[in-house]
Amino acid sequence: MPAVNQIEVHPTFAQRDVIATNDAYGILTEAYSPLGLAEDLTDPTVTKIADDVERTPAQVILRWHLQQGRIVFPKSVTPARIEENFAIFDFELADDQLAAIDGVDRGNRLGSHPEEFNAA
Repeated sequence: MPAVNQIEVHPTFAQRDVIATNDAYGILTEAYSPLGLAEDLTDPTVTKIADDVERTPAQVILRWHLQQGRIVFPKSVTPARIEENFAIFDFELADDQLAAIDGVDRGNRLGSHPEEFNAA
């Protein structure tokens, strides 16, 4: 049994069914492409919540992942963004904000589909 399952998951591609299966078997979910290749950073719901909590959209999305129990390692080589990504432990999103971000899911897969990867 795996301990961790890394899957593409971000606000516009929530994969609730896969996460529920992981949870049922005690498998932790690690978010691959947690910011939706930066596309989710401009989602109106995310940007409004970011304004409301005086944080960046990236911080809001990363916090959303953490509060839902996911492992998240955002990729960045920019020192300022790395520092920004760590500044997510001194605030929490309210339940209605979490629900609002959950509501932006639209099946927006950005990476390869695992059933089609390396298909001949």
